[in-house]
Amino acid sequence: MALFTSIILHANEFVIVLSEDQSIHKEIAQNLEQSTNLISSTVLFSDFVRDESTKTHSAIVAIGTRACDKSIATASSADVVFCSLIPSQTFKALRVKYNKTDSENITAIFMDQPISRQMALARLVSPNAETIGTVFGRISIAQRESFETEGQNANFITHYAFIDDDENPVQILTPLIQRSDIFLAISDNANFNRSISRWALYITLRNKIPLIGFSKNYSDAGAVVSIYSTPAQLAEQTYNALKLYFSTGNVIQPAYPDDFTVDINRSTARTLRLSLPDEATLHQQLKEISP
Repeated sequence: MALFTSIILHANEFVIVLSEDQSIHKEIAQNLEQSTNLISSTVLFSDFVRDESTKTHSAIVAIGTRACDKSIATASSADVVFCSLIPSQTFKALRVKYNKTDSENITAIFMDQPISRQMALARLVSPNAETIGTVFGRISIAQRESFETEGQNANFITHYAFIDDDENPVQILTPLIQRSDIFLAISDNANFNRSISRWALYITLRNKIPLIGFSKNYSDAGAVVSIYSTPAQLAEQTYNALKLYFSTGNVIQPAYPDDFTVDINRSTARTLRLSLPDEATLHQQLKEISP
């Protein structure tokens, strides 16, 4: 597990609130606890109550959607909430839900990649592609305009469709993928992601269309490449946000991940006859295009 250099900060406390007692959430929490000499405690979101015992906390680090929801709902006006491991659209929806869109004390490190970075990767994977496709769900539909704009900036003609919960994904995905030179998977809610990933992988491979995923599971299952940020990468950026706050009092603006991981499925690349550099080279190329 990566450790970050400890520094002497103001003698304050912070609490880490977890959405799940699972490895990905605990890994971020452990990195944070080991990276600083601040006094911290870790609780599950269901056990977190903003009462007398927590009034000394000057910062709340919420890891995951349910923890972020609970923390925003219960935080006092003096608290600063740092959400991590949360999709950008979900965080924006929570700020609207609690009428906190203008609050400077609620911020986040998103878990998803900016559309511009995903488009840059698509262009590196398929330099001659003319069209790019994707499918949206109820949450990800908010990224439609960004998909169109960033697609045009990367010289793609964009194709997209919306899939509701009661619609047959095969009937919508098949013609969409067939008229796309490359397909971009965009994260939505967990049920949508599970439903779409299976068919998107099958249909793109059958039609020999490269698919770019948003998790290691995607590339393991057959996507030619995936781009995502690891728990250690998210933890380090969250730690840097905490360090800035405790040393200067400044709260960062909500941000996409600074660092990311590129994972290539070499078997799929060979099947599609794509000549791709190694992950480190592709990562560096992408950093230069979309930092």
